[in-house]
Amino acid sequence: MSIDTTGDDVREAESLHEDAGQRGLASAQRLMEDLAGTLEGLDDLSPYLERLVQSVNANIDGCDSVGVTVVMEDRPRTAAYTTAGTLEIDAVQYAVGDGPCLDAFRNGRENLVDLVGGEERWPAFIKGCDPGEVQTLLALPLESGGRRYGALNLYGHARNAFDHTDLTLVRMAAQRAADALAAAVSVAGAREVAGQMEQAMASRAVIEQAKGLLIGRHGIDEMVAFELLRRQSQEQNLKLRVLAAQLVAEARSSRSEAM
Repeated sequence: MSIDTTGDDVREAESLHEDAGQRGLASAQRLMEDLAGTLEGLDDLSPYLERLVQSVNANIDGCDSVGVTVVMEDRPRTAAYTTAGTLEIDAVQYAVGDGPCLDAFRNGRENLVDLVGGEERWPAFIKGCDPGEVQTLLALPLESGGRRYGALNLYGHARNAFDHTDLTLVRMAAQRAADALAAAVSVAGAREVAGQMEQAMASRAVIEQAKGLLIGRHGIDEMVAFELLRRQSQEQNLKLRVLAAQLVAEARSSRSEAM
């Protein structure tokens, strides 16, 4: 299952040079490098989506967090995210059955939303949502081969957080995510992918615990804590969830010995 950079991607990246200069081109190149590669099997899907949200967050100016909503078996799930604080925004949409990311999935629309500026398209979502620091939400459909699989969601703490250059880059990332999901469904089927998403969501609980330990231990933020986990998992050739479980178990053992 290949998610490789295409000639169209390169040409699109080159066009950014005229629009936004060297900054936009460099960001596009980094993003394409991060998102190229091959998925050997279904187990590679969740790590790929995790890598995607981290890369989008790092390379899109004005972006403070990123999430991927995947809809399988008629159920939306947040399959990958950079910060847990945005999960409440997702959860409200899933609970009321409407909102920017679900609309992007259902209708194939790109939604740029000012969460504090009197948005009226999704009243139930707006009424139930406490966005916290988030003022701007950008949701793009994940579509490949004529089928939609969910939405890529970007969250900004500033109003009008995303510009034309950002949108071009995000479209590239959304296409890579959609292609990865399409490849996984083609190989394993929607039901298996949905099951894998459920396992990934369960794994996030222990990953969040491990991130919390690192945040408390080193005085770092959530993004840096995840990057430490990711790098250590690569260095030790361990799945991220296995490493996180080990760190949590070690912390519990140390607390027990200290009592």
